Amino acid sequence: MRAGRFREDVYYRLNEFSITLPPLRERDDILHLANEFLPQAGMELGRPCRKISEAAAQVLLRYHWPGNVRELRNVIRRAILLASDVIEPAHLSVIPVDSPATAALREAAADDASLKEIADAAVAQAEQTAIRRVLQLTSGNKSEAARLLRTDYKTLHLKIKQYGIDAGVFRGCRAS
Repeated sequence: MRAGRFREDVYYRLNEFSITLPPLRERDDILHLANEFLPQAGMELGRPCRKISEAAAQVLLRYHWPGNVRELRNVIRRAILLASDVIEPAHLSVIPVDSPATAALREAAADDASLKEIADAAVAQAEQTAIRRVLQLTSGNKSEAARLLRTDYKTLHLKIKQYGIDAGVFRGCRAS
């Protein structure tokens, strides 16, 4: 209107009633929307996916959703392409998972932790992220993942156990 590209009288005719929607992160229907998108996207993509696991639901609920409902819809569509029957956190790899290491890093920074404690938490987070990415790349093959990470199998196995990573969820979903 100020730039002269929209007539003032038309603006006031259209601005009779406004609806303000809160951002998705402030709403309580994230899982409802995700479950609505599930069958729609499954039919469109020809990939039936029955449900979202509890762990994946927690990831969806913790995410900030800067792209609002469109981002949620796209995340569900991508997860359906990666999942076979149930969407797991590994299928939501575009969403940064707030892992125990991430939580520890946040707590360490907030609790006036020492520089060493903050560094240890950051290292744990970086290790977990790297392991998840390589397991996705290798479709859950731990021997191949250990080779790519240039570490021995036993060390990788211990790290996977330490961080609570389920290598099985990466089987059958090659990263592109």
